[in-house]
Order: sequence, then structure tokens, then C-alpha cells
Amino acid sequence: MFRLQAAESKIGSYNVEVSSLRHEIEELKERLETTNARAQSFEKEARILQQEKVHLDQKYLSEFQRFDEVQERCRLAELGAKKATEIADKARNEASAAQEGKNEMQRLAMERLAQIERAERQIENLERQNKDLVEERTSTVQVLQGLLDSERSAHAEANNRAEALSLQLQSAHAKIDLLQQEVTKIRLNETALDSKLKTASHAKRLRADDGEMGMEHVQDKDTSERILRVNKRSRSTNSPMRYTQPEDGGSIFEGNEDNHHSQQPNQEDYTKFTVQKLRQELTKHNFGAELLQLKNPNKKDILALYEKCVLKR
Repeated sequence: MFRLQAAESKIGSYNVEVSSLRHEIEELKERLETTNARAQSFEKEARILQQEKVHLDQKYLSEFQRFDEVQERCRLAELGAKKATEIADKARNEASAAQEGKNEMQRLAMERLAQIERAERQIENLERQNKDLVEERTSTVQVLQGLLDSERSAHAEANNRAEALSLQLQSAHAKIDLLQQEVTKIRLNETALDSKLKTASHAKRLRADDGEMGMEHVQDKDTSERILRVNKRSRSTNSPMRYTQPEDGGSIFEGNEDNHHSQQPNQEDYTKFTVQKLRQELTKHNFGAELLQLKNPNKKDILALYEKCVLKR
């Protein structure tokens, strides 16, 4: 009995539990149905979404393609930007090096400009010196031109004097010819007198008379005096005055050789001449044109021209 009651109690408790479980099962069924309904709703919604996805895929396929292209472009742009960055870095480095080179070029340009300015100042100084030299040369040319004019006048006067001396020379030649004819006659007479003298000497030796010898002695003395006079005259006529004809066409009479040498200038003293004296000597000897051909001559150049033109004539 006790066991039955215990069993019934257990059955009662089991029934309560079963009832509770049934109630829970009902709730679970309701929840399952709700869940199934919701799942069906979700599936339906999923199908709708899938359809919408397919529709959207079809609708936005070109957009996706364009998006892919944009992404590819972005990737390429990123690569280009990276390369551009590298190029920019390289350009910055090159620009920095170029700036340094520019600074160096500016420094060199400033140095070159300073050199050009110094060269311009030197050129200005040289131009002033050249101008002074030109003015000095112009003055020298004017002086030399005056000397040449004086030389031409002197040359013309010398030609006139030379013509007059030439006429005098012709007259002197005529006189010399006459004197030579007289000398020839005198020499013939001298030969005849020598013959007579020899004959007289021979006759004197043959004479024995003292008186005759005295007379012969007187005659010999007279004859000897005549011969001496003839010889002196012959020597004076055989040594006429020499003459020379200079380059300008005139004639200059000269004495003996010693007198000629005494009139020549002392050639050892020409090195002591001043420049003005050397110029005057060259102009006097008709070498003014050669002197004008020298450009800015110094004393050494003028001395060389003097030795070449005057001393070697």
C-alpha cells in the first residue's frame, strides 16, 4: 500500500512534470512554429534579396567593371605617384646640385666680370697711351716733313750750284787740255835741250881752252836753269785739282788726299750723337725717307740706320 502510494505520488509528480513538460513542449512548438515562420519569412526574404542581388548585379555590372577599372587606374596611379615621387626626389637632388653649380657659376661669373673690368681698364690705359703715341708720331712726322721740305729746297739749291760748277768744270777741262798741250810742247823742248846739253857736255870735254870752258860753263848753267823751270811747270800742270761728282749731279773740287781725309767726320764719334743730331745727319745725306719708314724708333734703331746708310756709302 505504501509502495502504491509512493508510486502514485511519483506518478502524480511525473504527471506534474509531464504537464510542465507538455506546457514547455507547447511553448517550444509555438516558438518552433514562430521560428519556422520567421525562417520561412527569412528564406523568402533571402530569395527576394538574392533576386535583388542578381538584379543589382546585372544592373551594376558595368558599374562594377568601371569600379574595377577605377581601382586598376588607382593602382596604376599609385605606381605612377610612387615613380613621380622618386623622380621628384631625384629632381630635388638634381636641383640641389644645380643650385650648387649655379652658385659656383655665379662666383666664377663675378670673378670673370672682375677680370673683364680690369681688362677694360687696361684697354683704356693702352688706348690713352696709343693716342699719346699717335700724337707724338704726328708731331714727329710734321718735324720730319719740315726737314724733308728743307732737304728738297737744299737739294734744289745744290742742283743749281752743281749746274754752275759743271759749267766751271767744263771750262776747267778746256784749260787743262790747253795746259796738257803746253806740257807736251815743253817736254819736246826738254828732250831737245837734253840732246843739246849732251852735245855741249861732249864738246866741253874736247875743248882745251880755259876761256872756252868758262863760256861753256855759263851756257850749261843757263840751260840747267831753263830745264829746272820747265820741269817745275810740267809737274804743276801734271797734277791738276781733282774733282768728284756727287749723287745730286753737282761737282765738288777736292785738294790732295790728306786734305780730303782731314775733312771727313770722325766715324768713331758718331755713337755720341744725340737722336736729333742723328736725324739731322740722315736728312742731310738724303736718307729722310728711310728714317720715316721706322715706326717709333729709338736711338739704337737710328744708329743702325746711320751705320747702314751713311757709313757704308
